[in-house]
Amino acid sequence: MITQILQFLLKQSRALYFLIVLITIAGFLAFQSLPSDVYPELAFPRIAVIGTVGDIAPDRVLLTVTRPLEEAASQAYRVKWIRSKTIRGASELSIEFQPSTDMNFAWQQVQARIAEIRANLPPSASLIVEPVTPAIFPVLNYNITSDTVPESELYNTVRYEIEPRLLQVPGVARAITQAGKIPEVAVQVDPDKLAAYKISIVDVAAALTRTNQVEVLGRVDDRYKQNLIVGPGESIRPEQLYDLVVARSGSDPIYLKDIAKITNSFRDPLSVISADGKEGIVVNIFRQPSSNVVAVSDGVAAEMERIKTTLPAGVKISKAYDQSRLVRQALHSILKEIAIGIIFIIAILFAFLRSWKSTLVAALTIPLCAAAAFATMALLHQSLNLMSLGGLAIALGLVIDDAIVIVENIHRQLQKGLTSSQAVIAAVNELAGPVTSSTATTLVVFLPLGFISGVAGQFFTALTITLASAVAFSLFLALFVVPIFCAQVMKQETHAARKSEESSKQKAAWYRRTLRTSLRHPVVAALSAILILFASCSLFGRIGTDFLPEMDEGSYVLDYLMPAGTSLPQTDQICQQIEKILSETPEVMAWTRRTGAELGLFATQPNTGDILVVLRPHDQRKRSTSEVMDEQRSKIAERIPQVETEFHPILADQLNDLAGAGNPVEIRVFGEDRAAIRSVAETIEAKLKNVHGLVDLALTSQDSAPQFDIKVDPLRAGRLLLTPLDVTDQVKAAFLGQVATQMRQGDKFVDVRVRLPDKIRFNPSMINQLQILGKNGAILPLDAIATISQINAEVEILREHQQRYVSVEASIEGRDLGSTIQEVRIVLKPIALPPGVSVTIGGIYLSQQESFQQLLLVLLLATALVYLMMIIQFRSFLQPLSILLVLPLGMLGVELALIGTGTPLNVSSFMGLILLVGLVVKNGIILLEYANRLQEQGLSRDDALVEAGIIRLRPILMTTLCTLLALTPLWLGHGAGSELHRPLAITVIGGLSLSTLFTLVFVPLLSRVMMRRKVASHPAKHSSATSNDYDPEEDHQRAQ
Repeated sequence: MITQILQFLLKQSRALYFLIVLITIAGFLAFQSLPSDVYPELAFPRIAVIGTVGDIAPDRVLLTVTRPLEEAASQAYRVKWIRSKTIRGASELSIEFQPSTDMNFAWQQVQARIAEIRANLPPSASLIVEPVTPAIFPVLNYNITSDTVPESELYNTVRYEIEPRLLQVPGVARAITQAGKIPEVAVQVDPDKLAAYKISIVDVAAALTRTNQVEVLGRVDDRYKQNLIVGPGESIRPEQLYDLVVARSGSDPIYLKDIAKITNSFRDPLSVISADGKEGIVVNIFRQPSSNVVAVSDGVAAEMERIKTTLPAGVKISKAYDQSRLVRQALHSILKEIAIGIIFIIAILFAFLRSWKSTLVAALTIPLCAAAAFATMALLHQSLNLMSLGGLAIALGLVIDDAIVIVENIHRQLQKGLTSSQAVIAAVNELAGPVTSSTATTLVVFLPLGFISGVAGQFFTALTITLASAVAFSLFLALFVVPIFCAQVMKQETHAARKSEESSKQKAAWYRRTLRTSLRHPVVAALSAILILFASCSLFGRIGTDFLPEMDEGSYVLDYLMPAGTSLPQTDQICQQIEKILSETPEVMAWTRRTGAELGLFATQPNTGDILVVLRPHDQRKRSTSEVMDEQRSKIAERIPQVETEFHPILADQLNDLAGAGNPVEIRVFGEDRAAIRSVAETIEAKLKNVHGLVDLALTSQDSAPQFDIKVDPLRAGRLLLTPLDVTDQVKAAFLGQVATQMRQGDKFVDVRVRLPDKIRFNPSMINQLQILGKNGAILPLDAIATISQINAEVEILREHQQRYVSVEASIEGRDLGSTIQEVRIVLKPIALPPGVSVTIGGIYLSQQESFQQLLLVLLLATALVYLMMIIQFRSFLQPLSILLVLPLGMLGVELALIGTGTPLNVSSFMGLILLVGLVVKNGIILLEYANRLQEQGLSRDDALVEAGIIRLRPILMTTLCTLLALTPLWLGHGAGSELHRPLAITVIGGLSLSTLFTLVFVPLLSRVMMRRKVASHPAKHSSATSNDYDPEEDHQRAQ
C-alpha cells in the first residue's frame, strides 16, 4: 500500500508541493490571527456572591445575609464547597463546583436559588452574582492625577469622559474608575435650628425627596399637538435648593436656607486611591474573554493619546500596569528560544549527514509542523501563550525524529547502489511500521491528560494541543513528503552516503564491543541495572515538591493589613510610609495603591488594601522580582512592625484567587467557639514562626474592633411616640447622612446628602447629646432614651460549609512546598485541641496533592497505552517489556537533573515524566523492530541484536541529540516566562540522556531473554526484509 502511494506521489510531486505551500500559508494566516496572552483562556468552577447591606455589624450581617445566601447556594447542583467572609455591612461568598460542571447552568441555578430567598433579605441589600473568571481582574491600569484641576472636576472628567471612550475600544469589556473622593452635594443641617423649629433630620430629607423631582402630571392637546404637564421641577445648582420648603411653623413656611448650609462636597471616604505616592484616580480596564491582550493594550494606548488632546491642562495620565508587557516579553523570549533550538538541530543534522541538502530536507519538517500546529490552534480557538508556544518549542526535537530516521535510512539505501526512487521506497517500507508505532507511543501519552482538572489541566491542555498536532503532522511529512523531497535532491549523493556509512560504522566500534560484552555477561549487566535502581530509589527522597513554577513577572501585589479597627486616615498614613520604601527601590517603576479596596471582586475593610507594584523590564534591572520582594518585606518589617504584609506575583496571586487556593500554606482551625478557635490559631501561628522558609505569616481572621453600641429603650422611646427603629433612623441620618435626592448637572446626576456638620458627627462625645425629636414634639438627648457603650465587636467572620474557622496563612521563600508541609505537620502534631475544634491543612498544598494524584494516574495510564501500542507493533506481550523496563532506570537521570539544578518536582516536571514515557520507547521500538527483521533473514539472535544496534545507533543518537538540544534553550533561558518550561525541559533532558544509553545497552540484553521462545517456535529462515512484496534489489536489477 505504501509503495503504491509513494509511486503515485513521485509522479504527482508538483501537486504535493502545492499542497505544502497551502498548508504553510494557512499556518501563517492562523499565526497572524491568533490572540496573544500569558496563559491559556482559563475557566474556573467558581461563582462569587457579594452582598452589601449598609453599615451593619458583622454578626447581624451573618444572620440576615450570609447564612440565607449560604443555605440557598448549597441547594445548587454539584456544589463542592462554600466559603464565606462576613464583615461590617458586606458578605462575600465563594461557591466552588465539581470539575466539569456546566458553569452557565450553575450560574443560573445560583441566581434562581437566591431569587427564591431575596424577599427574606434586608430591603437595602444589594447583590452581585458573578462567575469567577480572569475577567474580574484588569489587564490595564492607568493613573490619573492633577495639581491644577479640582478633584471633583477631575473625577467627572475621568468618570464621564474618559471611561465611556475607553469602552469603545475593541476587546474592552469594562472600564471602572476608582477614586477615594466622589463628588456630592452636602446639606449640613444645624441641629440647634432643628430643635428650635422642632424638625427632625429625617423630615428634612423626606421634604427634599418630595420636592426636588420631575413627574408627569398630565397631558393636554393644544393646536393639534400633545403637551405633557410636568412638575414640580428640579434644581440644577446647589443654591437653588435653599428655597425649598421643608416644613411649616404655623402658617409660616420653613425654608431649607433657614436651617442648613449647602456646599459642594465629597462622600465620606471609604477608600484611598494613590498613584505613585500621590492621591489620584485609577482607571481599571478589563478585557473581553478570548480577546487579544496585546491588541487591547495597543487600542487603549492609542485612544488615551487621543483623549489627552481634549483634556484640561494639568491632567497627567500614566500607565501603571500593562499585562501585555509581560505577554510581549514572554512571547519574544520563547520565540527566541525556538529559533536557537532550530539552529542547534540544523547543526546536529549537518554534523551527522554531512550534506546541506539532506539537512535542509529534514529541517523543513520544523516550519511545516509549526504551520500545522498554528492552523490547529486556530481551529480549536486557542491563543498564543506561554504554554502553547512552549509545546511548540518542545516539539522541535520531536517532529524531526521521524524525518531523521527516514533520511538516514535513505542514505543507507543509496549506499547499496539503488536509485533515488528505489531508495526512497525501500527506506519507507522498512521503517513505516516502527516509525508509525513510535510516533503513536508519543501521541497516546497525551490521551489520559483529560483526567487532570483545575489550572494544571488547562495549562497542559494548551501545551498538548500544539505538541500533539505538530508531532502527528510530522508523521505524515516523514512518510509521504520528506521521501519525495529526498528523491529530488539526493540523486547524486551515493558516494557521500557510502563514506558517511563507513565512517559511522568505524566510529560505532566501541558500541559493538560494549553490546557484545553485555550479551556475553548478562549477570554483570543485571547487577548494573539493580545498582541503578537502588541509586534511583535512594535519591528520590532528596527531591523537593512544589505546585506550579514561580515566574518572574516583573510585577507583584503587596497586600497589607493594619490592626482591626484602624481608621482609614491612620491606615493611609502608614501606607504612605510603605510607599516611601517603594520609592527608594530602584527597580520599581510605578505603583497603584488601594486602601479600603482591593484588586478584583472582594469585600474590603478600611484597615486593609493592596499595592500593585510594577518593576522595570528584565533588561533594565539586576534583581529578580523575588529578590525585590524579599528586600521590601524586610524593610517594612523593620520600619513599620505594626502592619502585616503579603507579597505575591500578580498573575500567580490572581490564579490562586481564581482557584480558591489562597497561600501556599494555610492551616484552618474550625469550631463554633470563637475564642477557642482563635486561641488555637494564635498558638499555631506562634509555633510556625520557627519553621524555616515561612514568610508573611498571619491570621486571616481579624480580631475584634471598637464600636459604639446603642440599645434603645422601647419604653422611653415610646414616650416620644417613637419606635426603636425611628430613633436609629434619626441617628443614622445625623451621622452617616441620608441621600435625599439627586441633582442634575449636565448629563449626569450628583447625590444630595442631608447630614449634620462634620464637627458634630465626627466627634464621639456628641453621640450622647444628639437631639432626638419625638412625634409629640418633645426633644430628648439620645442618652436619655438609649444606653450607649463602647465595646469590642467582631470584625470578620469566616465560614466554610457553614462552620466558623480561623486561618493561619503563610508564603514560602527559599524552600519547596513538600518539605515545608512535612515540618508543619510535625509542629502541629503535639498541639492539644479543645472539644469541638478541628484543624486542616489547605491552600496551594491541596491543589498540589490533587494534581499529583491525577498526574500519577495519567502516568500509569500513559504507560499502559504505550505498552498496548508496542503489543500491536511486536504482536507479543514479552518483547515490549524489554523496552518498558528501561523506564524506571531512566528515573536516575531525572533525579540527577532535578537535584543538580535545584528544581523541585512540580506539575511542569511531572509533565516531563509523562512525556518521557513516549520518548524513551521510540528508540527501543526502532532498534528491536530491525533486530526482528534481521533475525527473520537468518541472523542469529545475538548477531541480529548487535547488527541492529550498529545500524540504528546513528539515527538514535541524531534524534536524541536533536531533542536534547531543542530543549536546551528552554532549560537555560532566562527571559520572561521561562520558569514555566524549565522544569519540564530539565526532566526530559536528564531522563532522555540516560534512558538512551540504557536503551542501547539494556534493551538488547532484555530482548535476548524475551526472544528465546520466539526463536524456538520460529526457526531461522530467509525472508524479505519487508512485510510486502516490494524487493528493491530485484527492481534495481530489472532497471539495469
